Amino acid sequence: MADEDEDLSHLKGESAADIDLSDETQDFRFLDKLSVNATGSLSLPKRGQKDFESHDTNLQASTLEASRQAMHNVLSWTRVHTEKNHLVAMYHPESNMAYVEKMKTQHFKTMGRAKGGKEWLLPEEALFLIERGSLDCRWPVNKSGDQTDNEYTIEDGAPMSLQAAYSAFIGYEAGVGGKLTLEMFTVYSGLKRSGYFVFRSGSWDDDRGSLQPIPSDAQLDGKFGANYFLRFFSELWRRISSPTATIPENNLRFGPLIRPGLYRSYADVYRLLHIIPTTDRTSPPSFQLESDPSNPFRIHFDVYKSGAPSFKKTQRGPPDFRVAVVNARETSLPTAQQLNDLLATTPYDPPKPGDPMYKKLKQGSRNVILAIVDNGIPSYIKFSDSDFTEVKLYERSSKAPRGGKGGGRGRGRGRGRGR
Repeated sequence: MADEDEDLSHLKGESAADIDLSDETQDFRFLDKLSVNATGSLSLPKRGQKDFESHDTNLQASTLEASRQAMHNVLSWTRVHTEKNHLVAMYHPESNMAYVEKMKTQHFKTMGRAKGGKEWLLPEEALFLIERGSLDCRWPVNKSGDQTDNEYTIEDGAPMSLQAAYSAFIGYEAGVGGKLTLEMFTVYSGLKRSGYFVFRSGSWDDDRGSLQPIPSDAQLDGKFGANYFLRFFSELWRRISSPTATIPENNLRFGPLIRPGLYRSYADVYRLLHIIPTTDRTSPPSFQLESDPSNPFRIHFDVYKSGAPSFKKTQRGPPDFRVAVVNARETSLPTAQQLNDLLATTPYDPPKPGDPMYKKLKQGSRNVILAIVDNGIPSYIKFSDSDFTEVKLYERSSKAPRGGKGGGRGRGRGRGRGR
């Protein structure tokens, strides 16, 4: 019986659902094929072999050692740039930026800014290109020698390592708290790798953004387009169907909220129950706290989707998302006043009148995304100023279908009984 059990154990294999690759020892021996002089096509690696025999063959130990050595060989390579795509930049200590004389990559369509015949890169832009291996940044040349300034070129500078780039570009920018932090760069690089176009907010150099007033009715009508007539008739019906009589204050204290009468729908009853005043979100916004440079809740990045083929960095238009970066280790939950001041710096952007109910509540009149970074791991939470009084559940007119195909009490069932 023992022999039969051993034979069955060899024939029975594990199912794909029972295999967890995170518990497996990763095999990196396939990286030996990725050498500089490798020729031919590369094949996908196979899963590592395991030694479960009772005798000591050291197969598992040798496989693990070969995998570690392959990873060590790959990490010991010297990163080189091809002559065609070799992009050299010079670090500028005064502005903590880097400039490029000749652009050779597609990244400059959404990065950099032209000034003085050169393309200047912000700290996060330069560090992102250095990290991905697309930029060769150099330290500035010491001009105390015998050569004149015109005899120096960018190639004469000393190469800047990735560790030096992190030390130079992060935390040494002029502004509140050094402006660019490691958490901000983590969010920036993550969004760039995801395919978004990321730019600094217009209030980057300020303690906080300016108040965003509510646009006029003409601007809102132009934004919604054909929905203007739908809004007009919806407002007209609301005024006709809403009750015009008001309940005296004494009756609200000692009498019932619903006065005696004949009510033909629940909508009239719910309107009478609406006695708590709410904030008018069409009123001009205002700050509740004084300007504080240590306040971490401010908009840092304007994020755009990459779907538009004719996107221009000089004519970006309104962003799709506004992101505020927060360090989870140094910042507590925002208070109501901090959220009010943060949302007051975002423009008034109400949902479309024809949108579904859940989309209206999610969109709100003003919204912002908090990128909360906890030890290098960002989490995104959206805060919006939603007006629940404008989205009334009792006014929904959707009706569920009665029965399905072939359901209900049809004639077929009746004929069956007659038989």
